Amino acid sequence: TGNKKRGAVKQKRSGSNDGSTKSGSSSSVVPYILGDRLDKGATLLQIKGHVVRISKDKDGSRFIQQRLDYLADPAHNVASSNEELNLVFSEAMSSIEDLWYDAYGNFILQKLLDHGTEDMKAELGDRVHADVVSLSNKVYGCRVVQKALDALPKGQVAKLVSAFEGRVLPFIHDRNGNHVIQKSIIVISNFAKQAREGERCEEMASFFLESLDPIINEVIRDMEGLSRHPYGCRVVQRMVEYCIEPQKSRILDSIIAHHNLLVDDQYGNYVFQRSLSYGRVQDREAILETFLGGNNVVRMSMRKLASNVVEMMIKHGNEYERQTLVQEMLNSTCVDQRGNTLSAVVAMSMDAYANYVVKTAMDFTENSHQRDQLFGVLVSHLNELEEIPFAK
Repeated sequence: TGNKKRGAVKQKRSGSNDGSTKSGSSSSVVPYILGDRLDKGATLLQIKGHVVRISKDKDGSRFIQQRLDYLADPAHNVASSNEELNLVFSEAMSSIEDLWYDAYGNFILQKLLDHGTEDMKAELGDRVHADVVSLSNKVYGCRVVQKALDALPKGQVAKLVSAFEGRVLPFIHDRNGNHVIQKSIIVISNFAKQAREGERCEEMASFFLESLDPIINEVIRDMEGLSRHPYGCRVVQRMVEYCIEPQKSRILDSIIAHHNLLVDDQYGNYVFQRSLSYGRVQDREAILETFLGGNNVVRMSMRKLASNVVEMMIKHGNEYERQTLVQEMLNSTCVDQRGNTLSAVVAMSMDAYANYVVKTAMDFTENSHQRDQLFGVLVSHLNELEEIPFAK
């Protein structure tokens, strides 16, 4: 997020460490399934007794996934579809620990969550719930948990999310677990929104909100630290984007309370920007006050990260907020290295970061008088500005 570069946190995908079978090692068992010899007419019944071993092979896993997709399509109406599905489910559940941490085997469990019967999903969901802590911290296990959050019945999803209580912060700090928390926020918030707005059932909406409260509470208790954390800032942004009332107001209140520390932080500024995009009028008003007086808007605009926030205020603020910020720019002055007093607009146009704020102000200012003032100041210093790369 954001419109300037920052050091993105890359999450490496580590391979399975549980002895996953390499491609081709099961060829002696089912030669017609693997590699170039894949038999398009093969059924899952032909691999009876070898589902787990083949699931852990790259080509074998792909074959099972494609077959399950094919069987799930009503247009195909395969007579053996139930028998094949039951076979895969039975063998997969008997060795589920071998699959959900495996690079290829985890996809079979995801497909069973997609295409399994309600009873199958319930049983698989119970197993995921029992091991959700260890699964959420593993690179492939966390994918199974995220699929479960998407595919299980709403009540079982709420139960699964409740298992994170008291463990939210360790999950958020984890390179894999933070994705599970993000998914939980999105899914449960959407359930609550649908119950309130679509089904007009406030009781059901409250049920889902209560299941999410443990996550909300733990995040708010460490809002500053999480907003300035590479993974934590993602979780807070998902909350701002997806949570509904009253949780959303609690989150925004906590963010605004720490705004002085977040506005120029390498991660916190992105939380701040989300608050401007998805927040309330009072949030923007509180932020606007911090930009007024003392050349604050100029100083913030000349900082790499804080300048993004000033731009967002101009873009997403209402007409009054936008006019107030632009007028602050027009009224302010700066002193250059030689001691000369310059218009803040000119000084900002020469700056590596603030020049973006000036351009944004020119693009979004609706007040014709202010726009004319901006152009007038720039034109009157055209010769100086033409020599500055950032001002061109």
